[in-house]
Amino acid sequence: MKADIKYTVRHHSLPVRNLANVLFGFGGLLILLLDLIWMPFKGLTPELQAFAIVHIIPDIFLDIHVMAFVSIASGFVLRLLRWRTGKIELTDEKLIIAGSYYVSIWLKNMWEVDFRAKRKIRLDSNVDAVEIKFRTEKEFVDFSDRLIKLVAPIESVKFNTTN
Repeated sequence: MKADIKYTVRHHSLPVRNLANVLFGFGGLLILLLDLIWMPFKGLTPELQAFAIVHIIPDIFLDIHVMAFVSIASGFVLRLLRWRTGKIELTDEKLIIAGSYYVSIWLKNMWEVDFRAKRKIRLDSNVDAVEIKFRTEKEFVDFSDRLIKLVAPIESVKFNTTN
């Protein structure tokens, strides 16, 4: 059986995903620093706090907050681009994914098969862990039926269903 898929491979992420994680961290760090900067102002008298709110916050805090939220939003958008595209082939002995990262998993070495919502399957073996997203419901059903038939006789495989 062959199908066109989108997939991710654990511990072999795309540079886009790494950049998204950096942007998340940078935005979170900026917000944390803003909290630390605001701490000394909490102990001031109300008049000095009002002065700080009127003169300091508009100049510094607003710009840094905008930078932090833009950074976090950019990280969310880039996180959507983490999928690789390729072709999957399921033979009687092996699962082969040909794409930008080549994956080959022997079915006898499979540990866990997790059927997820939205046409996704997560496969875990002693070599690689792959999350596969199918383009159509028909491809997903055909592939999962064939995978269950081939992997069910192996006693060490654990099947899960996550919604």
